[in-house]
Amino acid sequence: MFAETDLIEKNKDIGEYNILYVDDEAVNLRIFKMAFKKAYNVFTAENGHEAMEVLKNEDIHLIITDQKMPGMTGTELLHNTIGEYPDIIRIILTGFADIDAIVQAVNKCGIYKYITKPYDQGDMRLTLDKALELFKVKEEKKGLIDELATINRELEIKVKVRTQELEESNKRLTDGLIYAQTVQEFMLPKDDDLSDAFEDLFVIYRPKDFVGGDFYWFKQFEGSTGSASILAVVDCMGHGVAGALLSMIGETELSVITKGRRLPRVNNILNKLDEKIRGSFVNSGVEGHNATMDASLVVVDREKGKMEFSGAKSDLIYIKDGQLNRIRGTRKSIGSSWNEEAVFERHTISLEGVTEMYLFSDGLQDQYNSDNTKKFGSKKLLELIESTHGDSIPDQRKKFLCVLEDWQRDTEQVDDITLIGVRL
Repeated sequence: MFAETDLIEKNKDIGEYNILYVDDEAVNLRIFKMAFKKAYNVFTAENGHEAMEVLKNEDIHLIITDQKMPGMTGTELLHNTIGEYPDIIRIILTGFADIDAIVQAVNKCGIYKYITKPYDQGDMRLTLDKALELFKVKEEKKGLIDELATINRELEIKVKVRTQELEESNKRLTDGLIYAQTVQEFMLPKDDDLSDAFEDLFVIYRPKDFVGGDFYWFKQFEGSTGSASILAVVDCMGHGVAGALLSMIGETELSVITKGRRLPRVNNILNKLDEKIRGSFVNSGVEGHNATMDASLVVVDREKGKMEFSGAKSDLIYIKDGQLNRIRGTRKSIGSSWNEEAVFERHTISLEGVTEMYLFSDGLQDQYNSDNTKKFGSKKLLELIESTHGDSIPDQRKKFLCVLEDWQRDTEQVDDITLIGVRL
């Protein structure tokens, strides 16, 4: 037998729980209450209907009921409590070998345990303590679940709010990029101006993002030294917004450099651009090669029957008498030599027999194939130009795009792509 004081000391918080004992014999109710009132808050009822009234008015944690009672059996009472009071611990007392009733109680009423009469008070106390400990654990678990549900709801609200904020921020950013794209496209040469200067040409211009570091530039020069058509493809370091900002600087500086009445030699245009870029970024404190440009620039002088080329890590390809020719630009980027002036080479080509020329950035050559294992490369580009140069300009452009799309497929574009083919 367990000493009652030891049990109370061991389970101090058990006394906070309410027990409902149901029995149609009043003497049994008095005995139970006298035995356990010091350990629990004990409520009693003589039948099922009284028990249901107690349940309505009191917060009952455990119900223990006799099975054989008039009007409503114990199993019927316990079954009636399931819907409205699902968390109550249920115990049934039986004084006879009613196996069917016990099976029914287990299957339908969710009882914690059944006890046969007469019961031992010590055993009953242990059973009640264990049952209420179980109730306590279930309540704590339920409280934890409710707490987690509350936290989850709060997180869902925060996520929803944050998602909305991100969507709004992304929309503002996207709107800004679309506007920047419009501005950058506006700065590019107009199709009509290019068509007036050259017999025919095609342009493939594909920034990696909304805006890019590639740009192409054109100017029809009219000055004291005569007239000439100037065409350039420039690849600024980086892509996206940073590359686009640098491209705007390059476009502006090219326009300023060629503004006078005398057209500088083609290599001096790049020399002056290099000087401007180096001077601007050295004074601003930007480190060395953070702002560089690769460029290919051609001046076509039809009156003199020649064209001049200068390149900064970019090449010129032209077709003369049906043969492909390649002139390599100086192996130095604009703005890369911070402590010394760059000197770019000048190349002069007679226009006699020249049918096409091609200017391009390195974006197409750097594009990976569909397996993301191999770059397009300059060799494949030369082979493509050699196989298509005799076709019409629209057909050339179409074939270039078909080859590029077949090569790229679903692979993400890695760099800005610019390629211009001109028929002279």
